[in-house]
Amino acid sequence: MQPATASPIFLLAPPRSCSTVTVAMLAQHPQIYGFPELLLFTAPTVGALLGQRQEDVGLPDDWIERRLSGLYRAVAEVHRGSQDPAAIDWARAWLAERAHWPTSRLMRHLVEAVRPRVALEKSPETVTRDGALERCMTAFPDARYIHLTRHPAATVRSMKENWRTLFTGLDAEAFHALCVRAWCLAHLRILRALEKVPPRNRMRIKAEDVLRDPEGALSQVVRRLGLDWNETIAKSVRSPERWRFGGLGPAGRLYGGDWKFLTSPALRTPQPEEGSAAEDLGRGLEERPRAALAALMRRLGYT
Repeated sequence: MQPATASPIFLLAPPRSCSTVTVAMLAQHPQIYGFPELLLFTAPTVGALLGQRQEDVGLPDDWIERRLSGLYRAVAEVHRGSQDPAAIDWARAWLAERAHWPTSRLMRHLVEAVRPRVALEKSPETVTRDGALERCMTAFPDARYIHLTRHPAATVRSMKENWRTLFTGLDAEAFHALCVRAWCLAHLRILRALEKVPPRNRMRIKAEDVLRDPEGALSQVVRRLGLDWNETIAKSVRSPERWRFGGLGPAGRLYGGDWKFLTSPALRTPQPEEGSAAEDLGRGLEERPRAALAALMRRLGYT
């Protein structure tokens, strides 16, 4: 990969893939600035992003403000050095004044604002919505990409726990199939997109490896990025709770990542996945999607 002075790093992963804790751990590196979820590539302009409603993103209205709070936090922290209510209100106004900006311009602004540290960002919606990943890669052709995977059984289980209130009209089998498809489609979108990226600018890691052996897994990531690695850094990555965007902010109402991690930031060891073969996960799917799931699990090293 290119040296740390080059373009930003984007971590690509479906929802419920341990991406928040992974960013929080990498953000403990003194040369990395880990952002919360900015969602910038889900819309062409800042105004379009701020104006998204339920019909645009398929989420209840009470989730809309919450999902944008990562962007508010980032702008407030970068410009005001705070995430208190006054700083968040300032960030809202600052963004509203720049509604005409392309979202790629805002991303470049934030990347420059945190130099000499290299910017690291992840937003699962970048890989779950048509056009978002293409918008990211077009805006930053020299960016570095980390493809983060998590066992589909664990991912689907987490999706079910966190998405049930969004899909109350589906029975258990249909809801299971929806979650499996979400895992497959996001990873297939990432794999197709990264085929266009030079090998030096992309890598793949497993969330299970990151959580079980942070020093071993993240040392490889950091060295591929051309950054420093030593015993002090190795120790620091075990403290994701020290991330500047960990927790829910001074007022306890800010998000910008996995709500479970933000509510109680900590490094947790994953449980081994047993009895989770492709045929078990593929129940409720037709033959072709079930075969595609099995092939993708093999490709990503989960069989």
